[in-house]
Amino acid sequence: MKRVVIAGGGYAGLRAVERLADSEDLEPVLVDANSYHFMQTEVYGYIAGTKEIDEIAIDLDLWCRGFERPVRFVKDSIVGLDPQRRVLVLANGELEYDYLIIATGARTKFPESIKGLRERSFGIKRLGRSFGFHHKFEEVVKRRLEGESGRVNIAVVGAGLSGVEVAAEMGYMLKRYKKVLGARADDIEITLIDACDTILPGMDPFLIGAAADRLKKLGVSLKVSALIESVEESAILFENGDRMEYGFIIFTGGITANSDFTPESFEKNGMGQLIVTPFLNIDGHEEIYAVGDAAQIEDPHGRPLPPTAQIAEKSAEYAAKSIIKSLRGSMQKPFMGRLDGMFIALGGRYAAAEIFGFRFSGVAAYYMKRMVTLIYFLGIDLRANAGYRVRSSGRPADV
Repeated sequence: MKRVVIAGGGYAGLRAVERLADSEDLEPVLVDANSYHFMQTEVYGYIAGTKEIDEIAIDLDLWCRGFERPVRFVKDSIVGLDPQRRVLVLANGELEYDYLIIATGARTKFPESIKGLRERSFGIKRLGRSFGFHHKFEEVVKRRLEGESGRVNIAVVGAGLSGVEVAAEMGYMLKRYKKVLGARADDIEITLIDACDTILPGMDPFLIGAAADRLKKLGVSLKVSALIESVEESAILFENGDRMEYGFIIFTGGITANSDFTPESFEKNGMGQLIVTPFLNIDGHEEIYAVGDAAQIEDPHGRPLPPTAQIAEKSAEYAAKSIIKSLRGSMQKPFMGRLDGMFIALGGRYAAAEIFGFRFSGVAAYYMKRMVTLIYFLGIDLRANAGYRVRSSGRPADV
């Protein structure tokens, strides 16, 4: 039996495990430093208070136990990789593999050129950081509810997909809070900041327009073409001399791949993403795949695809199928990655969508996005519930 180690319990890692778990010739082993799977695409709702933590996180050990043939889960930090020995080096030992799928995702990258940004802002790639911001937002609302007055500005730095969704959801919640806060709700301002001359840079013009209109209706201020020079204790300083007071900052402006543990011989791009072959292998190592945000994945025209959950799942499924096919002596065609569409949550029951060339916004787009998310969550939740029953019965989880 061949062992496949899946490094990372994000969207890509879980999809790879699902596709490998039914193969009797393979032993999938999932490794992650965290004990939970974090649904980063839904973090905007958690931050704004419209979703609870049990709607965005799931226990990985229970999920792994939920398969008909339980999958082994190793909770440990990955600190190195020895491709010659085919060993993944962990903080507390080593794990041998026949095949390795690197699905370690990405983390927030704070530009070193902006002094004070890292120390004085929250990222959203990690649950702990999102948890902190969630409570900061709740505290602001609570103080206004108790009668505190005075303006407070919540700065969202980075107007890509995550930044727009977070700003829109908070704007929507503030509109709702007017029923309990009255005029004090107007004291809470949300400003979305980006260095580019538009929000959602590089996206379809329809999505950009729909998002801008919605943000305006929700009272979110847009500050584009705004280059930040530094962040002081209570103010953001811009290169053009502007100064903006803030209560707290959430940063969504950039990512870097979690690939520090890989050898220097593995080629990477400027975001730390591993450069892969058209078959998603590391060049010279057909037994190692890199998928999701950890890899630079290109479309059929050679253009890098955006780091989305959709591409993460597609690339992971491709890698898993390639491993299964290799056992049968057959080979996959090169990965033909493409986005089937894009949904943007824009606060409350409102979203914008671009799917197979169709563009629309409003309630219909929201419910379509909600349906996709619900199907995904119910799938992992049902498996975790099955794993809970396995653990309660005393049945061993390791194969």
